[in-house]
Amino acid sequence: MELTENQEMYLKILDEFIEQEIEPRIKELDTVDEYPVWMQQRVAELGFTRLVAPEEHGGLGENMTTLLLLIMRACRYNNTLGSLINCSNNANKLLSFANEQQIETFLPRILDEGRFMGMAYTEPSGGSDSRAVQTTAVLDGDEWVINGTKSFISYRSAVGSWQVSAKTVNEEGVEGISVFLVDAQAPGVSYGAHYDKFGWCGSDTGDVYFKDCRVPAWSVCGEVNKGLHVSLSTLDGARLVIGARAVGYAEGAFEKAWEYASTREAFGRMLTDFQALQHYFADMYSDIEVSRGYLMHLASELDAGRSVGKGGSIAKLKCTTMAQQVCQRAMEICGGMGLLKDFGLSRYYEDACVLITGEGTSEIQKNIIFKSIKKDRR
Repeated sequence: MELTENQEMYLKILDEFIEQEIEPRIKELDTVDEYPVWMQQRVAELGFTRLVAPEEHGGLGENMTTLLLLIMRACRYNNTLGSLINCSNNANKLLSFANEQQIETFLPRILDEGRFMGMAYTEPSGGSDSRAVQTTAVLDGDEWVINGTKSFISYRSAVGSWQVSAKTVNEEGVEGISVFLVDAQAPGVSYGAHYDKFGWCGSDTGDVYFKDCRVPAWSVCGEVNKGLHVSLSTLDGARLVIGARAVGYAEGAFEKAWEYASTREAFGRMLTDFQALQHYFADMYSDIEVSRGYLMHLASELDAGRSVGKGGSIAKLKCTTMAQQVCQRAMEICGGMGLLKDFGLSRYYEDACVLITGEGTSEIQKNIIFKSIKKDRR
Protein backbone atom coordinates (compact mmCIF):
# COMPACT_ATOMS: atom_id res chain seq x y z
CA MET A 1 0.00 0.00 0.00
CA GLU A 2 1.10 3.57 -0.65
CA LEU A 3 1.86 5.47 2.54
CA THR A 4 0.86 9.05 3.23
CA GLU A 5 3.49 11.63 4.15
CA ASN A 6 2.34 11.51 7.77
CA GLN A 7 2.55 7.72 7.90
CA GLU A 8 6.08 7.78 6.50
CA MET A 9 7.04 10.43 9.07
CA TYR A 10 5.61 8.53 12.03
CA LEU A 11 7.24 5.27 10.90
CA LYS A 12 10.59 7.04 10.55
CA ILE A 13 10.32 8.50 14.08
CA LEU A 14 9.36 5.08 15.45
CA ASP A 15 12.20 3.32 13.60
CA GLU A 16 14.75 5.78 14.98
CA PHE A 17 13.40 5.31 18.50
CA ILE A 18 13.58 1.52 18.13
CA GLU A 19 17.13 1.62 16.74
CA GLN A 20 18.48 4.05 19.33
CA GLU A 21 16.59 3.09 22.51
CA ILE A 22 14.71 -0.22 22.17
CA GLU A 23 17.15 -2.55 20.42
CA PRO A 24 20.07 -1.76 22.81
CA ARG A 25 17.84 -2.86 25.72
CA ILE A 26 15.95 -5.69 24.02
CA LYS A 27 17.44 -8.48 26.17
CA GLU A 28 16.51 -6.57 29.32
CA LEU A 29 12.97 -6.09 28.00
CA ASP A 30 12.71 -9.80 27.20
CA THR A 31 13.88 -11.04 30.58
CA VAL A 32 13.07 -8.47 33.30
CA ASP A 33 9.39 -8.85 34.09
CA GLU A 34 8.83 -5.26 35.17
CA TYR A 35 6.82 -2.59 33.39
CA PRO A 36 9.28 -0.22 31.60
CA VAL A 37 8.18 3.20 32.84
CA TRP A 38 11.01 4.82 30.87
CA MET A 39 9.48 3.55 27.62
CA GLN A 40 6.08 4.98 28.54
CA GLN A 41 7.63 8.38 29.19
CA ARG A 42 9.56 8.39 25.91
CA VAL A 43 6.55 7.31 23.84
CA ALA A 44 4.55 10.16 25.40
CA GLU A 45 7.37 12.63 24.69
CA LEU A 46 7.44 11.52 21.04
CA GLY A 47 3.70 12.25 20.75
CA PHE A 48 2.50 8.73 19.97
CA THR A 49 0.06 8.82 22.90
CA ARG A 50 -1.87 11.48 20.93
CA LEU A 51 -1.81 9.69 17.59
CA VAL A 52 -5.47 8.89 16.84
CA ALA A 53 -7.14 11.15 19.40
CA PRO A 54 -9.23 13.94 17.79
CA GLU A 55 -7.46 17.24 17.20
CA GLU A 56 -10.15 19.16 19.08
CA HIS A 57 -9.16 17.21 22.19
CA GLY A 58 -5.42 17.70 21.78
CA GLY A 59 -4.71 14.68 19.59
CA LEU A 60 -3.08 14.33 16.18
CA GLY A 61 -6.25 13.11 14.46
CA GLU A 62 -4.71 10.16 12.61
CA ASN A 63 -6.78 7.17 11.52
CA MET A 64 -6.96 3.47 12.34
CA THR A 65 -4.84 2.55 9.32
CA THR A 66 -1.94 4.64 10.62
CA LEU A 67 -2.33 3.19 14.11
CA LEU A 68 -2.22 -0.42 12.88
CA LEU A 69 0.83 0.26 10.69
CA LEU A 70 2.73 1.57 13.71
CA ILE A 71 1.60 -1.25 16.00
CA MET A 72 2.72 -3.85 13.47
CA ARG A 73 6.12 -2.17 13.23
CA ALA A 74 6.47 -1.86 17.03
CA CYS A 75 5.54 -5.49 17.69
CA ARG A 76 8.33 -6.71 15.44
CA TYR A 77 10.56 -5.72 18.35
CA ASN A 78 8.66 -5.52 21.63
CA ASN A 79 5.13 -6.21 22.81
CA THR A 80 4.98 -3.41 25.39
CA LEU A 81 5.98 -0.89 22.73
CA GLY A 82 3.01 -2.05 20.69
CA SER A 83 0.75 -1.52 23.69
CA LEU A 84 2.05 2.00 24.22
CA ILE A 85 1.58 2.90 20.56
CA ASN A 86 -2.05 1.82 21.03
CA CYS A 87 -2.45 4.10 24.08
CA SER A 88 -3.95 6.94 22.03
CA ASN A 89 -6.78 4.61 21.01
CA ASN A 90 -7.79 4.63 24.69
CA ALA A 91 -8.63 8.31 24.24
CA ASN A 92 -11.13 7.46 21.50
CA LYS A 93 -12.65 4.74 23.67
CA LEU A 94 -13.05 7.24 26.49
CA LEU A 95 -14.59 9.89 24.24
CA SER A 96 -17.09 7.37 22.82
CA PHE A 97 -19.02 7.18 26.10
CA ALA A 98 -17.57 9.63 28.64
CA ASN A 99 -19.29 12.59 30.26
CA GLU A 100 -17.65 15.99 30.66
CA GLN A 101 -16.27 15.27 34.11
CA GLN A 102 -14.75 11.94 33.04
CA ILE A 103 -13.08 13.56 30.03
CA GLU A 104 -11.69 16.43 32.10
CA THR A 105 -10.36 14.05 34.77
CA PHE A 106 -8.96 11.14 32.77
CA LEU A 107 -8.19 12.24 29.19
CA PRO A 108 -4.97 14.13 30.12
CA ARG A 109 -3.60 10.98 31.74
CA ILE A 110 -3.82 9.24 28.37
CA LEU A 111 -2.62 12.03 26.10
CA ASP A 112 0.00 13.68 28.32
CA GLU A 113 1.29 10.77 30.40
CA GLY A 114 0.68 7.69 28.24
CA ARG A 115 -1.31 5.98 31.01
CA PHE A 116 -3.87 3.42 29.85
CA MET A 117 -7.56 3.29 30.56
CA GLY A 118 -7.51 -0.29 31.84
CA MET A 119 -10.33 -2.79 31.40
CA ALA A 120 -11.15 -4.44 34.73
CA TYR A 121 -13.79 -6.88 33.47
CA THR A 122 -12.44 -10.41 33.88
CA GLU A 123 -13.22 -12.15 37.16
CA PRO A 124 -11.94 -15.40 38.72
CA SER A 125 -15.17 -17.26 37.88
CA GLY A 126 -16.07 -15.38 34.71
CA GLY A 127 -13.39 -15.77 32.05
CA SER A 128 -14.75 -14.80 28.64
CA ASP A 129 -18.31 -14.42 29.96
CA SER A 130 -18.66 -10.65 30.39
CA ARG A 131 -22.08 -11.16 31.99
CA ALA A 132 -20.78 -13.38 34.80
CA VAL A 133 -20.00 -10.42 37.05
CA GLN A 134 -19.81 -10.85 40.82
CA THR A 135 -18.40 -7.41 41.61
CA THR A 136 -21.09 -5.10 43.01
CA ALA A 137 -21.66 -1.35 43.03
CA VAL A 138 -24.20 0.05 45.48
CA LEU A 139 -25.41 3.65 45.41
CA ASP A 140 -24.87 5.39 48.75
CA GLY A 141 -26.02 9.01 48.58
CA ASP A 142 -24.09 10.65 45.76
CA GLU A 143 -21.43 7.93 45.63
CA TRP A 144 -21.18 4.35 44.39
CA VAL A 145 -19.45 1.80 46.60
CA ILE A 146 -17.64 -0.91 44.62
CA ASN A 147 -16.59 -4.32 45.99
CA GLY A 148 -15.07 -7.20 44.04
CA THR A 149 -12.00 -8.82 42.48
CA LYS A 150 -10.82 -8.63 38.88
CA SER A 151 -8.26 -11.14 37.61
CA PHE A 152 -5.84 -11.55 34.69
CA ILE A 153 -5.59 -7.78 34.34
CA SER A 154 -2.55 -6.56 32.38
CA TYR A 155 -0.45 -3.39 32.55
CA ARG A 156 -1.66 -2.51 36.03
CA SER A 157 1.40 -0.29 36.64
CA ALA A 158 0.60 1.72 33.52
CA VAL A 159 -3.07 2.47 34.17
CA GLY A 160 -4.46 5.91 35.02
CA SER A 161 -8.10 4.83 35.26
CA TRP A 162 -10.02 1.57 35.33
CA GLN A 163 -13.18 0.65 33.47
CA VAL A 164 -14.82 -1.57 36.08
CA SER A 165 -17.88 -3.73 35.42
CA ALA A 166 -20.19 -4.34 38.37
CA LYS A 167 -23.71 -5.54 39.19
CA THR A 168 -26.06 -2.65 39.95
CA VAL A 169 -29.72 -1.89 40.74
CA ASN A 170 -31.33 1.14 39.10
CA GLU A 171 -33.95 3.50 40.53
CA GLU A 172 -36.76 1.16 39.47
CA GLY A 173 -35.19 -1.75 41.34
CA VAL A 174 -34.08 -3.53 38.17
CA GLU A 175 -30.76 -5.39 38.30
CA GLY A 176 -28.15 -5.10 35.58
CA ILE A 177 -24.46 -4.51 34.83
CA SER A 178 -22.89 -1.06 34.82
CA VAL A 179 -19.39 0.17 34.00
CA PHE A 180 -17.57 2.75 36.12
CA LEU A 181 -14.45 4.82 35.54
CA VAL A 182 -12.29 4.55 38.65
CA ASP A 183 -9.05 6.36 39.44
CA ALA A 184 -6.27 3.76 39.54
CA GLN A 185 -5.01 5.20 42.84
CA ALA A 186 -8.42 5.71 44.45
CA PRO A 187 -8.85 4.63 48.10
CA GLY A 188 -10.12 1.06 48.16
CA VAL A 189 -8.19 0.00 45.02
CA SER A 190 -5.31 -2.40 45.65
CA TYR A 191 -3.19 -4.79 43.63
CA GLY A 192 -2.05 -8.37 44.14
CA ALA A 193 1.34 -9.79 43.19
CA HIS A 194 1.93 -10.01 39.46
CA TYR A 195 1.58 -13.42 37.85
CA ASP A 196 4.68 -15.37 36.84
CA LYS A 197 3.32 -16.16 33.41
CA PHE A 198 4.11 -17.30 29.88
CA GLY A 199 4.59 -14.41 27.41
CA TRP A 200 4.12 -10.63 27.50
CA CYS A 201 7.16 -9.96 29.68
CA GLY A 202 6.82 -6.67 31.56
CA SER A 203 3.04 -6.45 31.29
CA ASP A 204 2.47 -6.59 35.09
CA THR A 205 -0.53 -8.93 34.95
CA GLY A 206 -2.40 -9.86 38.12
CA ASP A 207 -5.44 -9.19 40.30
CA VAL A 208 -7.07 -5.85 41.07
CA TYR A 209 -9.12 -5.57 44.26
CA PHE A 210 -11.93 -3.14 44.98
CA LYS A 211 -12.84 -2.99 48.68
CA ASP A 212 -15.40 -0.37 49.72
CA CYS A 213 -14.10 1.77 46.87
CA ARG A 214 -16.21 4.93 46.80
CA VAL A 215 -16.54 6.80 43.51
CA PRO A 216 -18.67 9.85 42.62
CA ALA A 217 -21.99 9.46 40.81
CA TRP A 218 -20.47 10.85 37.61
CA SER A 219 -18.19 7.79 37.40
CA VAL A 220 -20.90 5.74 35.66
CA CYS A 221 -20.06 5.17 31.97
CA GLY A 222 -23.21 5.80 29.97
CA GLU A 223 -26.33 4.66 31.78
CA VAL A 224 -26.82 2.52 34.85
CA ASN A 225 -27.47 -1.15 33.97
CA LYS A 226 -26.28 -0.66 30.38
CA GLY A 227 -22.61 -1.37 30.92
CA LEU A 228 -22.38 -4.27 28.49
CA HIS A 229 -23.09 -1.88 25.64
CA VAL A 230 -20.17 0.28 26.77
CA SER A 231 -17.80 -2.66 27.17
CA LEU A 232 -18.67 -4.31 23.86
CA SER A 233 -18.95 -1.17 21.72
CA THR A 234 -15.16 -0.70 21.40
CA LEU A 235 -14.27 -4.29 20.51
CA ASP A 236 -14.22 -3.76 16.72
CA GLY A 237 -11.09 -1.63 16.89
CA ALA A 238 -9.60 -3.64 19.75
CA ARG A 239 -9.72 -6.84 17.73
CA LEU A 240 -7.98 -5.18 14.80
CA VAL A 241 -5.26 -4.05 17.20
CA ILE A 242 -4.83 -7.67 18.35
CA GLY A 243 -4.56 -8.65 14.69
CA ALA A 244 -1.88 -6.00 14.12
CA ARG A 245 0.09 -7.27 17.10
CA ALA A 246 -0.10 -10.76 15.64
CA VAL A 247 1.21 -9.62 12.26
CA GLY A 248 4.05 -7.77 13.99
CA TYR A 249 5.09 -10.84 15.98
CA ALA A 250 4.98 -12.98 12.85
CA GLU A 251 7.09 -10.48 10.90
CA GLY A 252 9.64 -10.35 13.71
CA ALA A 253 9.88 -14.14 13.87
CA PHE A 254 10.11 -14.40 10.07
CA GLU A 255 13.01 -11.91 9.94
CA LYS A 256 14.82 -13.69 12.76
CA ALA A 257 14.47 -17.07 11.06
CA TRP A 258 15.49 -15.64 7.67
CA GLU A 259 18.61 -14.02 9.15
CA TYR A 260 19.61 -17.33 10.71
CA ALA A 261 18.80 -19.57 7.74
CA SER A 262 20.58 -17.33 5.23
CA THR A 263 23.85 -17.48 7.19
CA ARG A 264 23.74 -21.04 8.59
CA GLU A 265 25.39 -23.87 6.67
CA ALA A 266 24.36 -27.52 6.83
CA PHE A 267 25.79 -30.33 4.70
CA GLY A 268 27.84 -27.77 2.78
CA ARG A 269 24.85 -25.59 1.82
CA MET A 270 23.01 -22.61 3.26
CA LEU A 271 19.70 -23.56 4.87
CA THR A 272 17.87 -21.33 2.39
CA ASP A 273 19.17 -23.57 -0.42
CA PHE A 274 17.02 -26.49 0.78
CA GLN A 275 13.68 -26.63 -1.00
CA ALA A 276 11.77 -27.74 2.11
CA LEU A 277 12.83 -24.60 3.96
CA GLN A 278 12.16 -22.47 0.88
CA HIS A 279 8.57 -23.71 0.99
CA TYR A 280 8.38 -22.94 4.73
CA PHE A 281 9.43 -19.37 4.08
CA ALA A 282 7.04 -19.03 1.12
CA ASP A 283 4.12 -20.19 3.28
CA MET A 284 5.09 -17.94 6.20
CA TYR A 285 5.52 -14.89 3.99
CA SER A 286 2.24 -15.49 2.17
CA ASP A 287 0.29 -15.93 5.40
CA ILE A 288 1.70 -12.69 6.79
CA GLU A 289 0.88 -10.76 3.62
CA VAL A 290 -2.70 -12.06 3.45
CA SER A 291 -3.28 -11.20 7.12
CA ARG A 292 -1.84 -7.73 6.71
CA GLY A 293 -3.93 -7.08 3.62
CA TYR A 294 -7.18 -8.08 5.34
CA LEU A 295 -6.33 -5.93 8.37
CA MET A 296 -5.66 -2.90 6.18
CA HIS A 297 -8.97 -3.47 4.39
CA LEU A 298 -10.86 -3.54 7.69
CA ALA A 299 -8.99 -0.48 8.94
CA SER A 300 -10.08 1.45 5.85
CA GLU A 301 -13.68 0.37 6.53
CA LEU A 302 -13.47 1.68 10.10
CA ASP A 303 -11.85 4.89 8.86
CA ALA A 304 -14.82 5.33 6.51
CA GLY A 305 -17.22 5.01 9.46
CA ARG A 306 -18.44 1.50 8.72
CA SER A 307 -18.76 -1.29 11.29
CA VAL A 308 -16.47 -4.31 11.01
CA GLY A 309 -18.02 -6.53 13.68
CA LYS A 310 -17.80 -9.84 11.84
CA GLY A 311 -14.61 -8.80 10.07
CA GLY A 312 -12.97 -7.87 13.35
CA SER A 313 -13.65 -11.34 14.71
CA ILE A 314 -12.35 -12.96 11.52
CA ALA A 315 -9.19 -10.86 11.70
CA LYS A 316 -8.65 -11.65 15.35
CA LEU A 317 -9.19 -15.38 14.78
CA LYS A 318 -7.08 -15.75 11.63
CA CYS A 319 -4.25 -13.32 12.44
CA THR A 320 -3.60 -14.81 15.87
CA THR A 321 -3.70 -18.36 14.53
CA MET A 322 -1.35 -17.34 11.73
CA ALA A 323 1.09 -15.70 14.15
CA GLN A 324 1.26 -18.75 16.38
CA GLN A 325 1.92 -21.02 13.39
CA VAL A 326 4.51 -18.73 11.80
CA CYS A 327 6.37 -18.23 15.07
CA GLN A 328 6.40 -21.97 15.73
CA ARG A 329 7.69 -22.66 12.22
CA ALA A 330 10.40 -20.03 12.65
CA MET A 331 11.57 -21.79 15.81
CA GLU A 332 11.65 -25.12 13.97
CA ILE A 333 13.77 -23.60 11.19
CA CYS A 334 16.29 -22.33 13.75
CA GLY A 335 16.44 -25.66 15.58
CA GLY A 336 18.10 -25.59 18.97
CA MET A 337 19.02 -21.91 18.59
CA GLY A 338 15.33 -21.04 18.45
CA LEU A 339 14.87 -22.41 21.96
CA LEU A 340 17.51 -20.17 23.52
CA LYS A 341 16.17 -17.09 25.31
CA ASP A 342 19.24 -15.07 24.33
CA PHE A 343 18.58 -15.77 20.67
CA GLY A 344 15.43 -13.66 20.91
CA LEU A 345 13.03 -15.80 18.88
CA SER A 346 11.03 -17.71 21.48
CA ARG A 347 9.46 -14.50 22.83
CA TYR A 348 7.55 -14.06 19.57
CA TYR A 349 5.98 -17.49 19.98
CA GLU A 350 5.17 -16.85 23.64
CA ASP A 351 3.59 -13.47 22.90
CA ALA A 352 1.61 -14.90 19.98
CA CYS A 353 0.13 -17.58 22.23
CA VAL A 354 -1.18 -14.90 24.60
CA LEU A 355 -3.12 -13.28 21.74
CA ILE A 356 -5.23 -16.40 21.28
CA THR A 357 -7.00 -15.54 24.55
CA GLY A 358 -7.06 -11.72 24.59
CA GLU A 359 -10.19 -9.78 23.46
CA GLY A 360 -12.17 -13.02 23.30
CA THR A 361 -10.84 -16.53 22.71
CA SER A 362 -10.80 -18.15 19.28
CA GLU A 363 -13.94 -20.07 20.23
CA ILE A 364 -15.71 -16.82 21.12
CA GLN A 365 -14.73 -15.37 17.72
CA LYS A 366 -16.10 -18.44 15.95
CA ASN A 367 -19.39 -18.03 17.83
CA ILE A 368 -19.62 -14.40 16.71
CA ILE A 369 -18.75 -15.25 13.11
CA PHE A 370 -21.33 -18.05 12.93
CA LYS A 371 -24.08 -15.90 14.42
CA SER A 372 -23.30 -13.21 11.86
CA ILE A 373 -23.37 -15.72 8.99
CA LYS A 374 -26.69 -17.07 10.21
CA LYS A 375 -28.16 -13.59 10.53
CA ASP A 376 -27.02 -12.64 7.00
CA ARG A 377 -28.90 -15.64 5.58
CA ARG A 378 -32.29 -15.03 7.13
